[in-house]
Amino acid sequence: MGQAARILVVDDDQDMLHLIGVRLSAAGYEVAEADSGESALISFRAHRPQMVITDLRMGNMDGLTLFDHLQAEAPTVPVMILTAHGTIPDAVAATRRGVFSFLTKPFDGQELLRRVADGIRLSPTLDPADSAAQWRSELLSVNVRMEELLRQARRVAEEQRSALLIGPSGAGKTTLARAIHRAGPRADRPFVTFSCTDHPVAEQEQMLIPNSPQCVCAQADGGVLYLQDVGALSHIAQGRLFTLLLAQLQGGDPLHRLESPGDTPGLPDVQVIAASPRPLDTPVAEGRFRSELYYLLCRTTLNVPPLSERCEDIPVLASHFLNGFAPGKSLAPEAVAALEEGGWPGNVRQLRNIIERVASACLTPVIPESAVRRAMRELEDGNLMALDDARREFERDYLVRLLQSTAGNVSQAARIAQRNRTEFYKLLGRHDLDPAHFKRHFR
Repeated sequence: MGQAARILVVDDDQDMLHLIGVRLSAAGYEVAEADSGESALISFRAHRPQMVITDLRMGNMDGLTLFDHLQAEAPTVPVMILTAHGTIPDAVAATRRGVFSFLTKPFDGQELLRRVADGIRLSPTLDPADSAAQWRSELLSVNVRMEELLRQARRVAEEQRSALLIGPSGAGKTTLARAIHRAGPRADRPFVTFSCTDHPVAEQEQMLIPNSPQCVCAQADGGVLYLQDVGALSHIAQGRLFTLLLAQLQGGDPLHRLESPGDTPGLPDVQVIAASPRPLDTPVAEGRFRSELYYLLCRTTLNVPPLSERCEDIPVLASHFLNGFAPGKSLAPEAVAALEEGGWPGNVRQLRNIIERVASACLTPVIPESAVRRAMRELEDGNLMALDDARREFERDYLVRLLQSTAGNVSQAARIAQRNRTEFYKLLGRHDLDPAHFKRHFR
């Protein structure tokens, strides 16, 4: 049995605040009360309710101003506004700004409870101990940004929308994509991962042709297609992905749906989740990424924060990983403190690797600080490449993207790189790159 839904009630009238609190508590909800907009924000950040009910007319901060603050922090949390001064213009203004519901005082108690129930259904529990929330069991967090991210992810899953995940390497984009798959109606259908950086241009384009034997969309039919590093797709591959997404649009969208999903000849029914370690604004501005595809994907963008921005999750994640690698072992308090001091450029993946090392290396049931610091130092030293190696890696990555964007045209690529053809061929030879592999054979 999951926890009762948490509701924050805000009103500067103490009698009304008490009345609403009693009604909601009697209906089985967990209620927090605040008598001003300012105190409501403090309570909201502390308790993270699943719904907010606020009076419209209050002292320094009115209900709509409070709503604006809440919307900026947690746009998925429904807000209901109550007022004794309700007018049609008030209601229109509130709903246009995204307020979930508008109810005029005096209100009917049953109508209040009905609307609250509707709001809670839109803001499901994220309690990982709740059987209904097992979809996110691998995304342990006590961070408020992560909680809001998970609420957005749950909406993406339930509405089967395409989405763009932005976050640094190791932050958990793939784990989040799999959680979205588990949370939605496609959970029993395939989850297919396609790494855009692992395939040359010709393969990318072939694997996105409907009815092709290699088509990854057909493999994911009815399920989820997860595209890692979507910015590495060629222009033709991007165009094919755009065609697929356009056919998947839901009715009522600004871009009208072409067909029912799966009814368009040759276009499988897939939910597309794309990921990129960096925002795509710059590639779009530079013409390296199709703007029409970007605008379809970025309608729902989920920003996955790096571990350094959610340090309160480090003890939770460390304990979880340690229990998986060595049940019965624990971290000394000083060891946990050492982990919290880390910079974590490798994010959650790096933390997991550290815990795996100390779990296998330490024979004692309590892992000491010294073991953790040693593992952190060794792994960080191993992750830092020499300057010359870093330059070579950057140069090769640049050349690959250049050949992809020019379809293997050496003359064009050399002009962009501001090198003569002879020098450019030497660069390619140094990195064992063959321009022929980047020529577009599939159109």
